[in-house]
Amino acid sequence: FFFRCFFRHMGNCFEGTAARPSNDVAVMSENMAALWPAYDEKMRKEGLNQAALNQAAIAAFKYNFSVLTSGQNTLIPEKDIQPVESLPEYETLTAQPDASLLKKTVVLKLNGGLGTGMGLDKAKSLLPVTQGNSFLDLIAKQCGSMKETFKTDLKFMLM
Repeated sequence: FFFRCFFRHMGNCFEGTAARPSNDVAVMSENMAALWPAYDEKMRKEGLNQAALNQAAIAAFKYNFSVLTSGQNTLIPEKDIQPVESLPEYETLTAQPDASLLKKTVVLKLNGGLGTGMGLDKAKSLLPVTQGNSFLDLIAKQCGSMKETFKTDLKFMLM
């Protein structure tokens, strides 16, 4: 329902704007105000707004939907992107490990796609890399090593 409704209404969002960015906050609010109630009602009817986790997901969806319906250009023009001139050599870094920072850190790994474009029938992270270990095995071992080395718990998330 969400995506059917979402894409059906996309034509209405950009109607009269020629799909170009809009700086008119009133127009942005009108688009959102006109479109959001259908989504909100559907989620409430299905009980999706009951759990805190669902509420966070709904809030994130609502925010992204409002950005999309605003007509704002969210792309960074290539002319505004500059290459990094230089980076320090790893060997020259003098920072010391601080295990207390791990308590405030989440290790986030982008898991990648299914690999269907490469003719695979499973996630690329499950491919064997070395000594019978997959990428996923190596990631898990890396996290385990950090936990053991720094004697602290570690938050870990795959995307």
